[in-house]
Amino acid sequence: MPKPDMSVNVAPGHPSGLWLRAPVMIACGTFGQDGYGEGMPAGSDWQSLGAVVAKTTTVHERLGNPRPRIAHSRAWTMNSIGLANPGIDAVLRDYAPKWPAWQVPVILSIAGESVDDFHALASAVDGTPGVAAIEINVSCPNVAGGLDFAQSPQLTGDVVRAVVGATSLPVLAKLSPNVTDIVPIAQAAEAAGAHALTLTNTLIGMALDRDSGGSVLGTATGGVSGPALKPVTLAMVYKTYRAVQVPVIGVGGIESTDDALDYLHAGATAVQVGTANFTNPRAPVEVMAGLQRHLAREGLASVAALTGLAHRDAPAPVQAPIQA
Repeated sequence: MPKPDMSVNVAPGHPSGLWLRAPVMIACGTFGQDGYGEGMPAGSDWQSLGAVVAKTTTVHERLGNPRPRIAHSRAWTMNSIGLANPGIDAVLRDYAPKWPAWQVPVILSIAGESVDDFHALASAVDGTPGVAAIEINVSCPNVAGGLDFAQSPQLTGDVVRAVVGATSLPVLAKLSPNVTDIVPIAQAAEAAGAHALTLTNTLIGMALDRDSGGSVLGTATGGVSGPALKPVTLAMVYKTYRAVQVPVIGVGGIESTDDALDYLHAGATAVQVGTANFTNPRAPVEVMAGLQRHLAREGLASVAALTGLAHRDAPAPVQAPIQA
């Protein structure tokens, strides 16, 4: 049998699309030691992946939150980085010139404090060689106001519309799990022109030091990722897939091929591996290889055949009761 087709188009609504050779990416903030690819281990073959998402970049340099910024447990990782980055001018000057030579597409994550910030960032990135797409981070829980956009369909739509209007690149909107209902926000992002939706960012959580009684982080709360996040995000991918027409990209707690399969079956066109990179930088490549083996074993010609399998003969969504 011929090898299964691993390619996916995660932006079919864009004139050029965004074709990836495989449905596995490295998630934002976990790409190398600095988030921009520095220090990737030799032999990890990360350039064979579908794409890499470079660390969230803001208009101006951000020093980030007080340390410590990361805490690990068996079932979760918690971070409070605070969007530390050198600012868009430095990223485009110091990092972006390397990207055109890479074999893997680079998606740049951006975040702003206002709609104008997002517009300015997208304008600055537009036309930069080596940047294949923009991922809008409207969902960081670790900075003041970071969730304001993500918790409002109107504000999410405003941001997406501003970015889409400022760039010729495909636009992905990364949404937050810290909402009551993801569907209207996902639909607002789609209506505003997002070519794909990334679900999701981290949950707000807390962990305490048993000796001091204080937070294990330099801030009181942080963003929960890793295995503890997966059931929440998986359900949101499932619900969103039924409610929108644009592709959904699943991210949250993916450590193995089985995790990736769960997301694809729930409706994801592609997945991002994040926290697992901290302990195993080869995890995304291992997940990708596992998907290839699964397709061959099942006799499937294309990875696209896996998307949405959980929806076959699935019951209709449960509607919330109408309050009098």
